[in-house]
Amino acid sequence: MVDLPPSDLPPADLSPAATVTYEFHDSSVPPPYHRSYVLTFDRTGARIVVDSYGEVLADRATAVPAEAWNQVAQAFGGIRDITVVEPEQGCTGGTSFMVSVADGGATSFRLHGSECGGVNSDAAERVAQWVGPVRALFGPMSELAPDGP
Repeated sequence: MVDLPPSDLPPADLSPAATVTYEFHDSSVPPPYHRSYVLTFDRTGARIVVDSYGEVLADRATAVPAEAWNQVAQAFGGIRDITVVEPEQGCTGGTSFMVSVADGGATSFRLHGSECGGVNSDAAERVAQWVGPVRALFGPMSELAPDGP
C-alpha cells in the first residue's frame, strides 16, 4: 500500500539526494531455492544482500552508472500511482515487495504489497521493472546466489 496520501506524493522525478530501498521476499520454498533480497541504492552506489531464511548468500556493492540512475530517477513518476490490495484470503505461499524512497533523511515514498494468486502481480512487476536498471548491475540471481546446497 502507498503509505502517503496522494497530496503528499513526492515529485515525479527522484532528487539527486534520494536513497531507494527495494525488498523482495520470496515465497516459502525449500532453503536451496529460497532467495529474498534487499537492494539499496542512490545515484553513486548500490548494494544487494541476498538471503535464504536469514543466511546471507551474497552481499555485493557496485557503483551506479549515471545512465542507470537517470533511468530510475526519470521513471519514478510511473510507480507513484501504483495501488495494491490485500488478498481476501491472506497470502500463504506468495511473495512480497517493499520499496521506499528517503530524501534528506525522511521517507518521501513507501509502497508494499503481497503478490499471491495473481493479486498485485501488476504492481510487483512495475516496481521490479522500475528498479531493474540498478538490479541488473548485479547479474542474474542464478549467478549471484546459485540454488543448491
